[in-house]
Amino acid sequence: MDFPAPPADRPGPKRRFSPLLLVMILVAIVGVGAGGYGFWSLSDYGMKSVASRAMSPTLKPGTIVTYRWSDIGEIPRGAVVLMDLSAYPDASPNEGLAIQRVIAVGGDHLVCCTKDGLITVNGKAVKEPYVDYEGISGRPFDVELPPGTVFLAGDQRNNSRDSQIYAGSPGNGAVPLSAVRGVVVGLGRTVYAEPFQQTTAFVDAGLPGGPVSDNGFLAARYSMLAGIGLVVIGVIGAIVTVVRSAGKRRRAAAIPPAH
Repeated sequence: MDFPAPPADRPGPKRRFSPLLLVMILVAIVGVGAGGYGFWSLSDYGMKSVASRAMSPTLKPGTIVTYRWSDIGEIPRGAVVLMDLSAYPDASPNEGLAIQRVIAVGGDHLVCCTKDGLITVNGKAVKEPYVDYEGISGRPFDVELPPGTVFLAGDQRNNSRDSQIYAGSPGNGAVPLSAVRGVVVGLGRTVYAEPFQQTTAFVDAGLPGGPVSDNGFLAARYSMLAGIGLVVIGVIGAIVTVVRSAGKRRRAAAIPPAH
């Protein structure tokens, strides 16, 4: 006579990998990638506090600017740049950095000034709206810039140590591009800077070229913030998914087997 085998222990609920958990992990991974790319892209930019009144009223002392220091490329007329003061003839080594405006580039014929105080570049008078012409005496000069150089000036033309002072010295005040450390593209610290308004004064005067166009720091910032948000969503979602799955397994294990 055969007797039935004793009932086996009731197996516990099978553990299954949740598709939602996989989605949350992928969201977190994408967030790490986006945030890392944004952080890496922001490393192309630096910050500088304006130290003097030479660029007033455009940039007042204490203003924080964001500048692009890598892959500067061609620098157009009208750009505001960070330059090494040691490029000037009477400067001492490691003198520091200053913020000034490019008013002529290599190959230009620059003359100061018309009876209205305007500079002329290649025979075209340039009306610069950021310059207060009232009371400007103007330092007269007539220079030809060699290739690979720029001519710099502060927006306070009578109160700025810049290329104008050295127009009669060897080199005619021309600053080599190697002394330009960055181009100002934003106002404020990099993580919340707003785009710096670039001038069209030189284009409006009929000179070729266009103003600086760089909103890369905005894209990098948004990518970094979006990445952080995705990581937070992914991590919290994964935790919630794991906790819920564990709770379901405990409840299933607590249900007595049917007889």
